[in-house]
Amino acid sequence: MIDNVDGKGALDYTSALAEKPPLRIERELNQPAICSFVLVPSPVNLEVPLRFGRVVISDDSGTALFTGYIATEPAMVLAGEGIAGPFYQASISAVSDEVLLDMQGIPQRTALYNEPASQVLAALTSTVSASQFSLNTTAATGVVGRFVAEPSGSWSTNAGLLAAHSRNAYRAVNGSITLVPVGTTTHVLSESNGTLQMGHLQASQVKALANDVTTCGDEEPSAYVTEVFQGDGTTTLFDLTEEPFFPPSSKTHELADLFQGPAVNAAVWQVRDPGQHVSLTSTGLTCAGGNGNDGQTCVSTISSFELGGSLIIEANGVQFNAASTGLLSGLYSGVISAPDCIAGFQVTQSNGANSVAAFVAGAVAGNAFTPAAGHVYTLRTRIYAKEMQRVLQSYYSVDDTGTRLFGGTAIPCNASCVLEIQDTTNGVAQTPVILYDGAIANAPAAGVYAPLNSAGLDCSIRSVHIAQAGPEWVASLPLGGSIVTRRIGTTAQGADCRIERTGKLRFYATSVPQSGELVFVSYRTKRRAVARLANNVSTSSQGPVQIPVTSRWMGTVTHPKPLSSMDCENAATAILNLASSRGAAWKGTYTGWNFETQGDVWPGDVLAISATSSGMAANVVVRKVQIEVQNTSPQLNKYTIWFANDWAEPLAIKASSAVPADTWLPQQPQTVEPLDNLRDMTVSVSSSAIQVSTNVTPPSGGGFEVRRRDWSFGPGTDSDLVLRSPVSNFTIPREAVMEQYYIRMYDGSTPPNYSRFSSAVFVNVPL
Repeated sequence: MIDNVDGKGALDYTSALAEKPPLRIERELNQPAICSFVLVPSPVNLEVPLRFGRVVISDDSGTALFTGYIATEPAMVLAGEGIAGPFYQASISAVSDEVLLDMQGIPQRTALYNEPASQVLAALTSTVSASQFSLNTTAATGVVGRFVAEPSGSWSTNAGLLAAHSRNAYRAVNGSITLVPVGTTTHVLSESNGTLQMGHLQASQVKALANDVTTCGDEEPSAYVTEVFQGDGTTTLFDLTEEPFFPPSSKTHELADLFQGPAVNAAVWQVRDPGQHVSLTSTGLTCAGGNGNDGQTCVSTISSFELGGSLIIEANGVQFNAASTGLLSGLYSGVISAPDCIAGFQVTQSNGANSVAAFVAGAVAGNAFTPAAGHVYTLRTRIYAKEMQRVLQSYYSVDDTGTRLFGGTAIPCNASCVLEIQDTTNGVAQTPVILYDGAIANAPAAGVYAPLNSAGLDCSIRSVHIAQAGPEWVASLPLGGSIVTRRIGTTAQGADCRIERTGKLRFYATSVPQSGELVFVSYRTKRRAVARLANNVSTSSQGPVQIPVTSRWMGTVTHPKPLSSMDCENAATAILNLASSRGAAWKGTYTGWNFETQGDVWPGDVLAISATSSGMAANVVVRKVQIEVQNTSPQLNKYTIWFANDWAEPLAIKASSAVPADTWLPQQPQTVEPLDNLRDMTVSVSSSAIQVSTNVTPPSGGGFEVRRRDWSFGPGTDSDLVLRSPVSNFTIPREAVMEQYYIRMYDGSTPPNYSRFSSAVFVNVPL
């Protein structure tokens, strides 16, 4: 049936089908389906179909084998000459329903963290079309650790990656998008009951097994460095000992909106406004009141932000038009409500005067500020966590016990927080006023940003900008004073300094460290993420002595991309689970007829093959299905099915055999989980000693090891060893002006187990 959208409705074109080439439907796992056929429309008085005509292919029972749209103008092919002149056939190519979503493109947006695959697909679809398709995702399983939609990819490309990532299969039929776990439907092919024709089966185990797996990922932050300098009143530039870790420049600008469109951008923001108080005006995002209730009149981002590294949130051009009540520029851990506010600005009023106060962890904190009438302000939030990655990637594999998940969990971390307000009236940036400078214990891994949460706000916001930098933070200790945060940023932000990617700390002229003032710089070094794991599963069923007991596989995981060694470990565990299973290496094809009469075969289904004569008994995943219509009466549809299991052909984890040249490959497989890093370690420095507080209880039989070089930790005594301390607080005697020490926790195992990364102390302070 073809509907040319010309008012005539769907017409039956079956009689116009050419015999050769046959009508063909190609379905591939997590990709749009393609239908191609040739029509001879003129003898049966049918018009040549038009581009974007809707095509529906059904079998005798009414089962829809394909629904979609003609993607391009039909190609007219000369078939011969007749009495009436040239005789043409129309070659048609149609793409399944999601072509309508692919045409619209994916807007750039931030990542989604630790969300069920069904919710991520719903969010992805809502950015393109909120009502054009219905979603059937209730059966979907799997949690996505981190998902970022690629604007350069189509909806189907992103949906396919999402589905594969969570080991689901999506398809679009009859205006409905379905997401189900791989293997939801099983088709039994048994030689003993006649449902399997051995002459039509080709299958083999195509990939060697492996029981020793090394996986590589992106560059990651490694050692936790605290570097200490002493100011002299004139020096503005300090060279860091190591180059700090920075995310790629393309990943640093999380969100920017100038609020200049005709309406609030629905691809970025979710608006709840039952009383019609929110609008876009010449002064930006404008709120004129509320219903008095927290969280019921608000504007918030659709996606969330990872609270890792340094996050700077700015609400610019804020103007207060009248007495207001509510929360501005808030970051929330759950629903948009005051108790779930991680950090933001509370606006209250008394006798018609507004007051702005820092609001941290669901309560007022720090100082308050009274904005002047008619003035324009910037509200700025700085959040710093030593962990750049707060949510681990999810990696799925399947074995005899079912689908298994590795990763997808949050990394606990405390955070530092600074909230400030800056007068920017008439474009003149005044010195920011610090409302709060403190810490957030056990900061959530991710949060949703809401510029407006109005109980009764009467104000406007000209623009919003959110940027993420690396895990860098600067503080200083003046002589006789207390430690203060030195704000990193630009001079327009009223910041004190900046850290350059080349490893230089540069103070601005108005913020030069005074003589004797100690400057503490916190940052992370960098290295290539890598992991090596092994198990004792034999790769040979024979087990003779001359066959090696170890078979290695090395490569780089490309999707989901590992951002850390922990991600690499989870990916290696999942791959190892597959690579040492003979059942995961099956690949082949099978040909049959009229499968749809027993239940149509779709990619993502499972074929349960039982071939007694060849000794094959395996469950295999359908990757591609090609249907060719051989006859329409009687119905004869030829199915060619390509199948492969996860090790034979990547499914949830995609990898290449390439290993980056800058990767330091582990010499031995990891056998135990490393101990926690000393991320909360603090130091104080005098002319004679470095006082270390690890803020961690030492393991039984273990303690803390201090060395002069990183990656040289181990039992015994050598020239690199400085000391071992069985207690959490200890002192390192000063020996020189410039010193470098690396510290890790160890336990009482034999050999001892250590922290994954060092906490380093670099000192450049006169004795």
